[in-house]
Amino acid sequence: MKYDEFLEAAANDRFKPVYFFAGEETGFIDEGVALLFEKLVTPEIRDFNLDVFYGSEVNAARVIDSATSFPLAASHRVILLREAQKMSPGDLEALAKYASQPSRTTYLIITVREKESRKKGLETLRKASVYVECKALYENQIVPWIQKYVRRLNRSISGPAAQLLASEVGTSTSLLRSEIEKIQLYLGQRQEITEEDVQQVAGFRKEYSIFSLQDAVGAKDLTAVLRIYENLADNTSAGAIISSLARYVGHLHLAHGLPTRRDQAQLAEKAGVHAFFAERLQKAAQNYTPAEVCNALEVLLHADYLLKTRGVAEMLVMRLMLIAMVRCFSPKYLPSKEGR
Repeated sequence: MKYDEFLEAAANDRFKPVYFFAGEETGFIDEGVALLFEKLVTPEIRDFNLDVFYGSEVNAARVIDSATSFPLAASHRVILLREAQKMSPGDLEALAKYASQPSRTTYLIITVREKESRKKGLETLRKASVYVECKALYENQIVPWIQKYVRRLNRSISGPAAQLLASEVGTSTSLLRSEIEKIQLYLGQRQEITEEDVQQVAGFRKEYSIFSLQDAVGAKDLTAVLRIYENLADNTSAGAIISSLARYVGHLHLAHGLPTRRDQAQLAEKAGVHAFFAERLQKAAQNYTPAEVCNALEVLLHADYLLKTRGVAEMLVMRLMLIAMVRCFSPKYLPSKEGR
């Protein structure tokens, strides 16, 4: 199920015996686990009927033994298994067998924090469980997510304020939630979050974010581009970076066709951004000719192809891709498995 579907079900106290949280957005994984704990882990559960295991430290027999034990002086047990991808294929298959016929008095919560794991047995376990897909947000989903999250806190946030917060913080829901919590403290009894509030509390430009990488590419600042990528790569997949840059370059293409101040409202609508950011897109587009924008898209497509089909080292491909985009080199600048 999609993460929003999980939230809706949990809000209505509709729970399943085995959950499998996985995906690039680890903030959703943490939030989902915290929500289930809030709903399911009462004091009597926490004291006698809660177990937390780590895949690197436990085997399936231990987890299953705990899951099939009757709760002590409570209606159910709760088991959290973190980093299941670190278990052996045999253990994962055993857990999948349990998940297909789980105990009616146990809630088993499984998390996988690796972006993409193909370990044998993990897919079988995912299919036997209720899979909660924790996908990273696309750029055009960030502002709606912020507004929806703020509404869950019984507050409101203006569109420009949400857009500014997304720009300042980036796409990480963990960081966004942290900044929203700070803003709440700053608001006091006021209900609406304004642009001024965001500027006062979260008024910093996160140095190593997808947005700062886009800005550096738009400015053709190669030193900044490579520095930001080196720091971003630890927590963001190559696929997410390429997708984000492809959308950004597509926005630059739109900006070439809508270059004047009078065009900003139309550009903002077509690109799905606030007018403030439409102006920045127009300025960045001035650094690239239409042919260079098309070349950047071709470079991104070629890099994506290499990573998916040729087995070339990811870090090498990404660095050369960024150099080629900023310096306007041909896609042939990038390597292939054969070394051409």
